[in-house]
Amino acid sequence: MNQYGYNLTLLPSEMDKQLVSVLDKARHSVHADIVIVVSATKESEEAALVNSDSSVFVRGGEKIVLPSVAIQTLSVPQVSKPVRGDEFTWPATLERCQRNNVIIAPIFDLHNHLIGAVLFAIEHPTLNAMEENFAELARQRVELTLQKKLVENPYADQLNEKVALLDEISALSKTGGWEYDVESDALSWTAQTYRLLGVTETRDAQPSFNLANISKDSRRTVQGAIQQAIATQTGFTCDIPFLSVEGKTRWASVTGKVVRNVLTGKVQRVYGAVRDVTEEKHLSDTEFKYAEYLSTILDNLHDAVVTIDTQGTIITANKPVKTLFGYHPGELLGMDVTVLMPEPYASEHADYMNAFLKTGKANIIGVGRELTGLHRSGREFPIDLCLSETLVEGERRFVGIIRDITERKRSSDHIYRLAYFDDVTGLPNMKSFEQALAKLIRQSREKGQDIYCCMLDLDNFSQFNLSFGKSTGDYILRVLAGRISRTLSASFKVFRGTADEFLILYTLPVKFDDESVANTLDDMEWQLHENVLCEISLHGNPQQISGALSTAQVLSATASYEKLIGILEFGKRRAKSQGHGGRVCFERDAFAEYERHNEISRSLISALTNNEFFLMLQPQFDASGSMISAEALLRWTHPTLGDISPGEFIPVAEESDAIVDIGYWVINEACRLLNDCQAQGVHTKIAVNISGRHIARADFRHRLLKTVENWQVSPHQLVIEITETTLVKGIDLVRRRIDELSRFGFEFSIDDFGTGYSSLSYLKELPIAELKIDRYFVDEISFSSVDVPIVNTILDMAQALGVRTVAEGIENQIQMDYLVQRGCNVLQGFYLGRPVHIEHWRSMLTNTFATH
Repeated sequence: MNQYGYNLTLLPSEMDKQLVSVLDKARHSVHADIVIVVSATKESEEAALVNSDSSVFVRGGEKIVLPSVAIQTLSVPQVSKPVRGDEFTWPATLERCQRNNVIIAPIFDLHNHLIGAVLFAIEHPTLNAMEENFAELARQRVELTLQKKLVENPYADQLNEKVALLDEISALSKTGGWEYDVESDALSWTAQTYRLLGVTETRDAQPSFNLANISKDSRRTVQGAIQQAIATQTGFTCDIPFLSVEGKTRWASVTGKVVRNVLTGKVQRVYGAVRDVTEEKHLSDTEFKYAEYLSTILDNLHDAVVTIDTQGTIITANKPVKTLFGYHPGELLGMDVTVLMPEPYASEHADYMNAFLKTGKANIIGVGRELTGLHRSGREFPIDLCLSETLVEGERRFVGIIRDITERKRSSDHIYRLAYFDDVTGLPNMKSFEQALAKLIRQSREKGQDIYCCMLDLDNFSQFNLSFGKSTGDYILRVLAGRISRTLSASFKVFRGTADEFLILYTLPVKFDDESVANTLDDMEWQLHENVLCEISLHGNPQQISGALSTAQVLSATASYEKLIGILEFGKRRAKSQGHGGRVCFERDAFAEYERHNEISRSLISALTNNEFFLMLQPQFDASGSMISAEALLRWTHPTLGDISPGEFIPVAEESDAIVDIGYWVINEACRLLNDCQAQGVHTKIAVNISGRHIARADFRHRLLKTVENWQVSPHQLVIEITETTLVKGIDLVRRRIDELSRFGFEFSIDDFGTGYSSLSYLKELPIAELKIDRYFVDEISFSSVDVPIVNTILDMAQALGVRTVAEGIENQIQMDYLVQRGCNVLQGFYLGRPVHIEHWRSMLTNTFATH
């Protein structure tokens, strides 16, 4: 008995028959396995069985224990969402309901007092819209049936009105009913069935649905379904087409349920509904395809998609949850979402959800976030969660898209190591150095202090690679990296630079006049020489390792990554020029030379555009003193730095492709001068210097030929000087270039001969026209009576090879006489003629030709 004095279990037997009829129809229309009526209140979790449909026998008064979620739904006069059957406690006769999902439909009296509920046990986790409508219709029929018995006459008119209303609803929903009595082989239809099929009610209904507007195939379908239901004692649903009164094809859904004789167990009757589903079919076909399409997409995603309610209960889950979390999707339905979370997230989830529901504030809704997931096995793994909120039939739902990012994290870690660590030594690389330096600069600027860094560059490291192979070279780098790491204190950090460089950064700001820090830095540099740059055993043989050390202490206020590396590289080149083991240290106020170097480097290209370069020519003479040729010498007057020596700006230009553009400019100017001389009937030669970068360029031959063609000068008038070092470094490439250009008539001269890697083999193989004796050897000539063997050797070698010789740097008569006596062909030096401007040179050249 409930709180209003009603005890539904005491209803008379005729009421049982009425309820069974209503429940049987409900079971059929909702496609439920079992439909049960219980007497229930919101104050108790126990509900007493009142009756069920005819498919199962229950004893009135047996108890069902309702879960809390089911009790909560009893307050709302509408059909609930499915609740898992295993959350209920069932009597033995209804144990199979544990495998179902249960829909709860509360029933009320005319005073809107709760008196019980209709429970629908269904196989599927959800009802479609039509099934929900039928469930609501069944709830109302049961409610009216019970109200009619429980309430006295004053409400009879209202009950009749409600019954009439239900009939009206039946007509509006285009749903009719039918019943087939097996023993009498008689079929009866409701009025709506006649109207739906377009048949007059005076016509007898036939078990075969033998009507003119229903095709033979459809008749056989219905008749076969009824016979199959009788044979198997199961229900059925089938859709058949029929012709409407207007002659249009429509669709009817015919459902059937069987009622067994309690004593014989045989099917006594079959009943069901006929419903016009034409529009629904058209719509459902589209919806089904779309739903199937969406379901297929969701189940074939790599990501798990989980929907929960405001209680954290899992409502839906797609197939990938099995791969990610180890649970089948069906297992998760109704479970709390915290089963997918490790601690402390699981314990904190309820508080977080409650806070969000109250305030609406969350840091995760609509924002991807990396979290930790919990596999069924207890294994934790990294996930990426994207959570969104939506409304489903007025209920708040949260949809989570979950991606296993284990591989991504592993790849990310691997990519991080590739990006920030050197794969040979395992040391942090230049990218890491840049980040560490930026951090140190910020810290040092806050204190107004300096930054210290050291660059260690190995001497002749390429020779180890050439002699022993790259694997040995890598081994050397690893050994040195280990030595450096062991040598340094915690205040230093070592990085692998480019090629064979190591960078050592003092990780603390440096106070300018702090002697203790200065001693620490000096000691570190000494330790590098003592403990790092020492012998190493290669293939059982000791090898001495040396390196150039470049250090810099710079003001943090003006420091940057580019500036610091530029200073260290500049210092390294200076240290290399000192020989093996060279060392250069830059203090904070000793960067004038570096700044001048940078200014020169920045100004090189604009110098061409601004016509800051110009040529001077140094005359070259034969033994008789006649001017026969000249060497083009490049000069530069900088707008702020003034005159800059070629010995200063040429090495800077050779650090980039600026030397190439400058070289082409010199060649073009020399050809222009030769063209001017030809126009005046004067024929001479001009020698120009080119760098190794020119020789290496694929377009060098084409541009050289194009230039002499443009100025209409003969190639043999242009003498191309290359250094001996350039010749030896790229012997194969140089040979090809010289061979190609010599065939066009160009003459090649070896500049500074004897200072590099002099070799008879390349002199013999290459079409060299001239050897130029360096001033270093000419300076050795101090007395006419004292032989200078190296000069004599070069002159003899040239005569033997049939090439001419040019001696440069002649400063006196003794040197000139010595060289003339020993057969030197061309003489050049301040003693004979200083470099002169173009106009002066033209005048000298014209006078020479006029004299002859």
